[in-house]
Amino acid sequence: MIDDPKFFMSPQGKKNPEAELNATLSGLFDVSTDNVSLDNAAFCRFPARYAWLGRELDIDLSRIPSPPPCPVQDNILRTIDGPAVSMVFASGYVNSPASMFGHTFLRIDSALGEPLLAFAVNYAGFTDPEDSGVTFTFKGLLGGYDGYYSLLPYYDKVREYSNIDQRDMWEYSLNLKPEEVRRMILHLLEMRGIASDYFFFDENCSYNVLFLLDAARPEARLTERMDRVWVIPMDTVRATLDAGLVDNVVWRPSRSTQIRHVYSLLPGQERGLAIKIADGDVPADAAFSESATDKNKARTLDLAALLVQYKSAKKGMEHEEFQRRFHSILFARAKTRFGEDPDKLLQPSSPENGHPSASVHLGGGWRGNDGFVELGIRPAYHDYTDSWKGYTPGAMIEFFSGDLRWYPEKERLRLNRLDFVRIQSVDPVDQILRPMSWKVRVALDTRDFTRDRQSEVVNSGTGVGYAVSLGGNVSAYAMAEAEAAVNSNYNPAYRIGAGASVGLTAQPLSGWQVWLEGRGIWGVVGETGKGPDLLLALRQGLALSRDWALKADISLERTRGVDRVEGILTVRRYFW
Repeated sequence: MIDDPKFFMSPQGKKNPEAELNATLSGLFDVSTDNVSLDNAAFCRFPARYAWLGRELDIDLSRIPSPPPCPVQDNILRTIDGPAVSMVFASGYVNSPASMFGHTFLRIDSALGEPLLAFAVNYAGFTDPEDSGVTFTFKGLLGGYDGYYSLLPYYDKVREYSNIDQRDMWEYSLNLKPEEVRRMILHLLEMRGIASDYFFFDENCSYNVLFLLDAARPEARLTERMDRVWVIPMDTVRATLDAGLVDNVVWRPSRSTQIRHVYSLLPGQERGLAIKIADGDVPADAAFSESATDKNKARTLDLAALLVQYKSAKKGMEHEEFQRRFHSILFARAKTRFGEDPDKLLQPSSPENGHPSASVHLGGGWRGNDGFVELGIRPAYHDYTDSWKGYTPGAMIEFFSGDLRWYPEKERLRLNRLDFVRIQSVDPVDQILRPMSWKVRVALDTRDFTRDRQSEVVNSGTGVGYAVSLGGNVSAYAMAEAEAAVNSNYNPAYRIGAGASVGLTAQPLSGWQVWLEGRGIWGVVGETGKGPDLLLALRQGLALSRDWALKADISLERTRGVDRVEGILTVRRYFW
């Protein structure tokens, strides 16, 4: 919803449609230019309204004096001359709070037919770099930032997302007609410099992109499909697909995805040589002096070329040095007798094929000697035991996920867990890419204080460490952790602890996910004399379909010297 008064021609325009219509009719068809610059005249500022009213009211435009030209708008229309539009989804980037769910924007294709020469239409909130993390969060939740549409070269977005942030991109070609594309561009012109309140959860980047598509094809009613408390970028892509607007999908792998693929095809010696060539330690022709196959010589140079491009995008190399080194690698590659690699990177399942972002579950199990029935909900988004299909590997993101348990023998209903936020990134390191793995959690948990007494604990924790790939779809990680917990049953009423966790994430078979974790936290401030909190848990998920899964968890837990074994089997239904 537009909040900027500059978007309305009547002072009451936002709340009074009749007053806005009358002011619009008076202003748009007043083609006089007295005391106003051409580009600020109503018929220049609001070209989409001018065209729409003429069409809807069946106005004979020949009876109205033709308006003078609008130089700025006319120049933009000449520049953005493409006949087609695509919706672009950049995969989630868990290391950025504003981008962990991914990002969508539009691409207006160039008449030249080269995607990189197209224009990207983006919507984003303009934040204050001086804001602290807490201020940033609250202002984002409460609409404290202004959001604006912007227009920039598509190659800039590719460089930002694919080459720097290591995010795969998916391009969804839309079947908009040329007149619909022009209608969208005219509406975009009207939105130049117009602000709206930006909200993280609903009126965000992805939601506002849908307004442009609704302007192009009003009958799609995409914004009405997103009438919910929260809007996740991939959900807007699914809505666009459901509305029948998508003709084709193209995958643009990130630079890091390409690097890791070629790296996986080479033996250790050639991997090291490619790194040395990219670093300038040895010349590119060094690839020919090795006793390697022609295929591996070519792949060594391919990897070196990707690494040089990656270093340049990350500002790790001067442009002149990049050009010199990159051209020497390409010249050496051209001398190989190996053409296009037949083991090219295979396209993964596109994101819209992944499970929907919200879920509910129902099941039962036991905790110690007590049986229970559990009902839970997760508004967003994904964990390691959900199907990996269509999601960023190694990323777990959950918001406001919780469950209630009913213990029939004791006739007791209690909150078992409420995760306000839980994020974990397990991204394996290698010789080239060395990302840090990390986690953060703020939650309300039920914990044992004696064998017969449980109570809800407010806790927050964080951890940092590294992960390694064990081959296939198996990754192992280790993290140092810290946790703060508050409850009146502690002595004193809080505990600040430190410890570590180790774990495995694996997908032995497609649709079968396994997560094994061991964790220990020792009290260092507050209550320190009751021993460590220890947990060993095996969690598994089996995807039955896109919308259904079976989950089985078993864990051994020790809290304040009390041991508990817990097991649970649930059925999960994904929706939205």
